[in-house]
Amino acid sequence: MMTPSEYKAAEDAPMRYMVAKRPFGSWVRMQGMIRSNFPDQWAKANKEEAPAPAPKAEAPKAAPKKAKAAPKKAEK
Repeated sequence: MMTPSEYKAAEDAPMRYMVAKRPFGSWVRMQGMIRSNFPDQWAKANKEEAPAPAPKAEAPKAAPKKAKAAPKKAEK
């Protein structure tokens, strides 16, 4: 993935840097969205393996709470 300075210096960029960055707010956020939404293309651009989706772990079940005894009435 190109850095902002590399993108600005590129002669064949399809649009200006600010126009490309504007919808995302920052270049790093745009890279993060590409990495999460297009892992295969990200891997080709960065020579990394596409991460396999991690299996969802089951949430641990909470242990049942012990019932509290009702308070005893005071003797008169």
